[in-house]
Amino acid sequence: MNGNNYPIRVVSKITGLTPDQIRKWEERYSILKINRSSRGSRRFTDKDLELLQLMLQAKKIGYSLQEIGELNVSGLREIVNNFQSEDKVQYPELEQLNNLTRPFFDTCISSIKNYNITKLEKAIYDVALEIGAVFVIHKFMVPFIKHVGRLWKNKKITKSQERFANAVIRNYLENYRSSFKSFNSENPVALIATPKGQKAELGCLVNSCLSASTGWNNIYLGANIDSNDIVEAATLSNASCLILSILYPLDDNTLPIELKNIRKGLGDNAVILINGKRSNLYYEVYKDINAKVAYDLFSMPSLLTDIRSDL
Repeated sequence: MNGNNYPIRVVSKITGLTPDQIRKWEERYSILKINRSSRGSRRFTDKDLELLQLMLQAKKIGYSLQEIGELNVSGLREIVNNFQSEDKVQYPELEQLNNLTRPFFDTCISSIKNYNITKLEKAIYDVALEIGAVFVIHKFMVPFIKHVGRLWKNKKITKSQERFANAVIRNYLENYRSSFKSFNSENPVALIATPKGQKAELGCLVNSCLSASTGWNNIYLGANIDSNDIVEAATLSNASCLILSILYPLDDNTLPIELKNIRKGLGDNAVILINGKRSNLYYEVYKDINAKVAYDLFSMPSLLTDIRSDL
């Protein structure tokens, strides 16, 4: 895969759509405009992959493909992000898996219960080989992280099993992030952190992996960073984008203050990209600080590519 261009067989693996389905969707719906190689083969970008994923999600919540095909990517993001199901699904992250990734997922879960680190690590690296290092993050690792947390919350695994799983996950994400070692002076800089009070470091690591895989130089600060320290680091590193992970708590009254301090310190033109869970308390401050928000990790590579092109 060069320059984030993917052949149809890889896209089929990632989305779960058959190559024939993808071809028919492109023929029928104008929202899909797939580029061709010099030999006439389809070559898919990160934005094409995001579109296919959003179309699948919109279809799942009740929109017809005809309705979906008349929208643009912004309209689809709004539909998917604003949808709130009345049905309470115990493990909604499992719906993000497909027939290719589910066997690896099940192996990981059984390995956690047996503390089998060799089997667990092998399953993670094997699924990365199957669907690609870029997409293993949000198509597999993110559902896996969420599922481990819910299993512990529902008392299906013990605290020590949850700690064991998260240690392996953290090690994989750290290795993934560190594999992008060369600092390319032609690439923009992204500062990765979570604001003060936000302690979910795995979410921060996921953002670091996604930004590195889409051509950003990373400055990684980690979790629970004071707004003044974030502003200082972003300023001195000449960061073109600040990527914040906001996952929990979702009811911290001090977070809006921290975010406003960050915007004030960086100025009006700095790009702030927030990835996290939906929160009514934080919604207004996201708008106030003019932050770009991604509730769906599948949109992150495309958003990061768009931000780069606008610099």
